[in-house]
This record gives sequence, C-alpha cells and structure tokens, in this order.
Amino acid sequence: MDNFESLNWAGSKTVGLISEIAVLAPIRQGPIAGERRTYEQRLREAIDNLQKRVQKGTPNELDKVRSIHFGRMIIIRPEQYLVYSQLNGVQYADRLRNDSGQIPELFDDYVEVGKDPGGEPGNLDDARCRSWLLTLVEFDGDLKVYFRDIAQYLGSAFDKIFVNCEDFPGTTDFEQFWLWIRRYQIETALFYPRYRDLSAVRIRQLQEFKRQFDEFVASVRCPTGPRVKSMDELFDAFLRRTQHYASDFPAPGGTFRKASGE
Repeated sequence: MDNFESLNWAGSKTVGLISEIAVLAPIRQGPIAGERRTYEQRLREAIDNLQKRVQKGTPNELDKVRSIHFGRMIIIRPEQYLVYSQLNGVQYADRLRNDSGQIPELFDDYVEVGKDPGGEPGNLDDARCRSWLLTLVEFDGDLKVYFRDIAQYLGSAFDKIFVNCEDFPGTTDFEQFWLWIRRYQIETALFYPRYRDLSAVRIRQLQEFKRQFDEFVASVRCPTGPRVKSMDELFDAFLRRTQHYASDFPAPGGTFRKASGE
C-alpha cells in the first residue's frame, strides 16, 4: 500500500458535531479456496448475521462504539451498475430492454467474471465487472479517532466482513488499516445531519430522560386528572434520578468533559 500515500484522498464532511464517511470497496471475486461459496456469499452471511441481531435488538459489536449515529452496508452488483451500458461479453435481458437502455442478466457469483464456465478468458472490453461493498457511517468527532475506536473495539468483527474485500490488511496494524480506508473512501456530495449539535450519547440520554419524565408525570397525576396531594417527594426522587442528564454534556467521542475547576 506504499503507493496509496500519493493518492488524492477523498475528504469527509463535518456538520456541527457530526462527521460522515463513505467507503466503496471492491469485493474479491470467485470461490474461496477449499470452500463451496464465494467471497461475496461469505460477506452476505456476515452482514446478515449482524443485521438479524440489530433487528432483534440483541447486543452486537456495533454497540461498543458509542459515537455511531447511523450505519449502512450495501452490496452493489454488476447487473445494477451496468444498467444502460453496452459492453461486449455482458448478457443483457432483451425482455427487459426499453427505449432508454438495457438491463444485464444476473452474473454468476461462482465463476470469475471475465472467464466463461470452462475457464477461458471472456471478452468484457477489458472491464472487470465485480461487486462492490458501499459502507456509509455517521458518527461523532474526528475521522481518524473514530477508526481507532473501530480497530480497538470492533477489530475482529470488522475483519470478518472486510476480509472479503480486495487487499484488506486487517485492523491489527492501524496505519495499514487507515491507508486502506482512505484508499477506498469516496466523496459525499451532500451530508445533512438532522441534529447537528447532539452527540449520539446525548441523544440516548435525552431519550432516557423523556422516559423517566413520563413515569414521573404518571405518578403525580391519576388517570382522571387530579394531582396527588403532595408531589414534593416524588419530584425530589425524579431529580435524583435525572440530575446527571442536565449537566456534564459528553464530548463528541462519548466521554464526559470535566467540570470547570476540576
């Protein structure tokens, strides 16, 4: 990766406290040595496993990095990005052709693109039509600090996914990992975070504060509307439970700033 350092890197955008990154990495082609599945199939299985846990709300590796606002992974296939193309060697679905362009037939994951099933080189105008993994993330703070957190807390989980991409060095050597990320980072044209001045940690705090406030209101008002005779003790208990949400705002990385004078 020595030559990567001379490249004109894409930049991330930061709005308020929140930054973004988009990484478009090439997925390795063909079957895995000694297995009956392709790199893309193994990649899909790893992502699906993570998605199922996210969907069920069960603990997962991503929970360890508290600064993440949003994350998405998308596998982009050749038959998706080759719509409207005209490449020799690509089979197009004539039944789906319209006046504005052509739609390619599905590519065979198991056979390396550019070769026919018999192993002979195919003619794709020298184009290597592979699948790509697009990863989009929004997070609090600095880009390099975020990826240091990824390497430290999500290293093995991250490796299981991105080992299926070309020349991925792993997360153990951070500088090589960092160069790989920058090599495949692409520019984001528009970045619009809705809550630009709220960290992910602060949003979770406000969510918990709202839940406890609703419980407090329910405890001092009966269903018919009249207030309880005395709510001083209930209000004091509410303040004890929630006073830390009104101070000690977390820093962008999810840590708490020291109070002045400490």
